[in-house]
Amino acid sequence: MNPRRWKLLTVAVAVLALLGGFAGAKSFVLSQIAARVKQEIPNASGVSVSIPLWEIPAALASESIKSMEIKIKQYLFKRSNMNAELEISASRISKSQPPQVGSLHVTATIPTATLLQSANFNDAQIVGNTLQVAAGAGGAGRATLVPKFSSNQIYFEIVSVSFLGNEIPASSLTDEIQDEIRNRSKRSLNLPKGLQLRSVALSERGLSVEMQGRDVQVKELAPS
Repeated sequence: MNPRRWKLLTVAVAVLALLGGFAGAKSFVLSQIAARVKQEIPNASGVSVSIPLWEIPAALASESIKSMEIKIKQYLFKRSNMNAELEISASRISKSQPPQVGSLHVTATIPTATLLQSANFNDAQIVGNTLQVAAGAGGAGRATLVPKFSSNQIYFEIVSVSFLGNEIPASSLTDEIQDEIRNRSKRSLNLPKGLQLRSVALSERGLSVEMQGRDVQVKELAPS
């Protein structure tokens, strides 16, 4: 064989071996992290973890991990017995005990079916980014609601009511009607220490709740 071709072949084999070992190391690291997440958050299932490829060597050698993405298919809120899907972006994660995250962004999505089943409204359905429910005597009208939040509470507000083809804006409704809707839909969140509620939104997927925080201990993500 031509010496040059032999040299190229040798280099190619070495690179493939290195990449194979690196991929194996990455798989091992991710499986270990996923196992740790399950251990620290026992009410989570379907845990998957991803770390940028170029950050793997530092993650193996240092006492912290620069960044990672975590997806949890089912997270059980024990007080309400309600499941949600979690998407977590974390950075500056310490490996010490207890594990702590320097910066954390969490999006919890309550599936549409679960949300509609638990809603205290008749004939509720998600249309676009709003919740439409029956209104008026015999449910002859439709009220359009949007999610809102204040401190650690989530609730719905009326933006309009349609009845017999006529639309009534929320500004024309009495305060008592709005208060009734807020009180009926109000839910208090037991947020982990260090997290703050940032936004709520409706979509075809369900109700998404975004939270952010700094210096959050991982075990705090498993409230009772």
